[in-house]
Amino acid sequence: MNSFSSQLRKLLSSRQWNQVRAASELGVTQSQISDYLSGKSEPYLSTAVAVAKRLGISLDELSGIGPSSTVVREEIVVYGAGESFSEWVERLKRRWRRKGASHAEMELAIRVLFPDEADKVIRWLNT
Repeated sequence: MNSFSSQLRKLLSSRQWNQVRAASELGVTQSQISDYLSGKSEPYLSTAVAVAKRLGISLDELSGIGPSSTVVREEIVVYGAGESFSEWVERLKRRWRRKGASHAEMELAIRVLFPDEADKVIRWLNT
């Protein structure tokens, strides 16, 4: 089970919500809640932001990750430690284009994941 599904399960349990109530409160379908809890799927960024707002928590809390430096280390593992920054950014661009993320969603994700380097990463994405 991934950290998002584990964290969501804990949050729903602490509120004593079943899947139907969670779907109603969070503005998603019961089927989506079921898929999230089983680890079958994860929400799009815009959905995750809306869910976090409705739960009154941050995206970090919702996803079960630590501070932003942890995210950077996780991304390095995913993309390979020997990869240059420009190679990583190009890979990130391709990945987000495939998912159909809007520019605003990408920018929000960058500002959440890389608060200290957000402007630099956004400049690279816009080139």
